[in-house]
Amino acid sequence: MKNSISCIIIDDDPTAINILSDYIAEMPRLKVHRIFTKPIEALSEISIESNKQLIFLDIDMPAMSGLRLADNLKHKSHNIIFTTSYPEFALDAFKVRAKHYLLKPFNMGDFAEVVNEVLSECYDTQRLVQENEEAFFLRTNGERGKLTKVLKKDIIYLQGSNNHVHIYTPTNDYSVYMTIKEMEEKLQDNEHFYRVHKSYMINTNFVKEINGHKIDLGKYEVLMTPQYKEAFMDFIENQTLVSKRLRD
Repeated sequence: MKNSISCIIIDDDPTAINILSDYIAEMPRLKVHRIFTKPIEALSEISIESNKQLIFLDIDMPAMSGLRLADNLKHKSHNIIFTTSYPEFALDAFKVRAKHYLLKPFNMGDFAEVVNEVLSECYDTQRLVQENEEAFFLRTNGERGKLTKVLKKDIIYLQGSNNHVHIYTPTNDYSVYMTIKEMEEKLQDNEHFYRVHKSYMINTNFVKEINGHKIDLGKYEVLMTPQYKEAFMDFIENQTLVSKRLRD
């Protein structure tokens, strides 16, 4: 059996906590690691967690909403599934990098379907087995006959986490067993990719706005650090339209 995945429940409703705990117990790969009823306490504790947790998070909670909590965790490697009664927050949930959105009340079938989708995308490690100028070809462990094609032009950004690189596209998140340095070497001849942080590489085609140390990539936002800022800003300056009159 694959390694068990630690789960965190954050909800102020005891009934919802009991239901989630029962459903998690029914999934062979999952185990409850922590339960929080106070989001501020959860933020304090989870921020220092180094392992990638699967978080089941309510939205409507006292003192801090689940959306705000998720926004504070969006640069961590944890994966969040929102469990909420409010369908109108679905778009906001994905802006803070939630992996899925479960509407209460949900049954065991709904829960299992969503969880298995997230596990497949985020926990079943893939390996880069082939590549060409246009795409990477990934293989999930144990699936020898199946390759997933990821077009390089569709990659919004890449995030390094220990010995894995998460590849974010508009529709998927792939976890590849390699370091961000190895990925940087593979993309060094591609003019669209820049390292902007020790953990991030971005596709400049997706840059919407640069505000200080933050880079808006539309669906995602990443941080830029001084170590990588100069080279990236030189590239941006060369792409910036400036009137000839201002140069004279």
